[in-house]
Amino acid sequence: MSDGYTIVIFGGSGDLTRRKLSPALFHLHSSQSLPDDTRFVAFARSDLTDEQYRQLLRDSAAEEADTKPDAWNDYASQIRYMHGSSTEVADLHVLDELIRNQLSPSESGTDNRLYYLALAPGLYEDTIDALHRAGMLDESQGGTRRVVIEKPFGTDLASATKLNDFIHTRVDEHQVFRIDHYLGKDTVQNLLVFRFGNTIFEPLWNRNYVDHVQISVLEEVDIGDRAPYYEHSGVLRDMFQSHLLQLLSLVGMEPPATAEADNLRDEKAKVLSSVRRLKPAEAATESVRGQYNGYRDTGGVSPASPTATYGALKLQVDNWRWQGVPFYLRSGKSLKTKSTEVAIQFREAPHRLFELSGESAHLVTDRLRIVIQPNESIKLTIANKRPGSRLDAEPQELEYKFPVDLRDAYERLLLDAINGDASLFTRSDEIELSWSIIDPFVEAWETQLSAQLYSYEPESWGPKAADQFITPHGKWSNPV
Repeated sequence: MSDGYTIVIFGGSGDLTRRKLSPALFHLHSSQSLPDDTRFVAFARSDLTDEQYRQLLRDSAAEEADTKPDAWNDYASQIRYMHGSSTEVADLHVLDELIRNQLSPSESGTDNRLYYLALAPGLYEDTIDALHRAGMLDESQGGTRRVVIEKPFGTDLASATKLNDFIHTRVDEHQVFRIDHYLGKDTVQNLLVFRFGNTIFEPLWNRNYVDHVQISVLEEVDIGDRAPYYEHSGVLRDMFQSHLLQLLSLVGMEPPATAEADNLRDEKAKVLSSVRRLKPAEAATESVRGQYNGYRDTGGVSPASPTATYGALKLQVDNWRWQGVPFYLRSGKSLKTKSTEVAIQFREAPHRLFELSGESAHLVTDRLRIVIQPNESIKLTIANKRPGSRLDAEPQELEYKFPVDLRDAYERLLLDAINGDASLFTRSDEIELSWSIIDPFVEAWETQLSAQLYSYEPESWGPKAADQFITPHGKWSNPV
């Protein structure tokens, strides 16, 4: 990467920047992973000086700053702060001048920039429009201009399509990086390596050998202070349209010709386009919605709120590989533990010769679990002979544990965006395909199922109705 790289964070004084982006950039800077002479500019409405802003970041990362004081001071010295509005062209002209003034004469032709929109979704269109009118997205003068957009990207298919269409009138698709931090996790990327770097599972990865697939994103925390957002989104818009369907596309995709971004995203889009589209009446029978007890007592939540904090869906992928194999997706707040995993349940042997026994007889055999977080690992439960004179079988789990020092997802994704690698970012057609899958469920939950909201206790696995929902294919793969 050539010299002269500037990372601009719009919404630089916000929670996302302080908790995630700044620590990620600090690690990349201290490990010398960034291009030479990378500079950082934070842009926000808060009226702060450079030193006040640097102290704000340091207070949010005090432990790391104290551990590596020299590295932190070197990182902080590269940060500039500007007070202004991301939707005002006049303010952006001042920002543009600030960036240009930091370039040395030798860097004048390599003014590369990454704009990170850590903003409220309602500001995306106006900010991109203002950047366009200020001439700050134009790559014709030398240097790259890339825009990273956080989720949520739209609230339904119509709004997502409108936002995509608008963005494409201001900036080219190759400049846009729609971020889903789940895709930056090493264990998510390992889905690709595990499937396409080995030959032993690919012959089994189809309807002939797989009974069903479970994809779970479980959260131990409640909604906390996110009531204004969550009351509008609920669990479907918050988790299913993005994280869960992205995981489904990685599990279900065909082998791409190469690992290049367009090939990978082409195959993901094919899977999403093959997911059966349901009418709202059908979606009502293929889903369960729940709400944890105490949700309505949260500040900012209506006492009669119908918002679901838990959801379980059954999807069908209508293609040659997966026809007839249900994909069960679930996610919820205030559950027993935090866990994200993909569970592949293989079919039972056609004739069982041995009964399972022993202390682990409750384990389901022929189940492959890819644990994405926490305790990142791959687990395969098989039937094996129980030690002793009798010819008995017992379930045993083969496990590989990932190293504990995995790179944070934001570090990987920031570096990929800087390098122009869009493999782990969501393309516009993927966004629209995902919404077309979820919209019927949203409509069903707001109409046919509006009164069917199952309650569940915090620190449980969710509503009992969700256990009954998956009964035709067994039980949920819950962490032990």
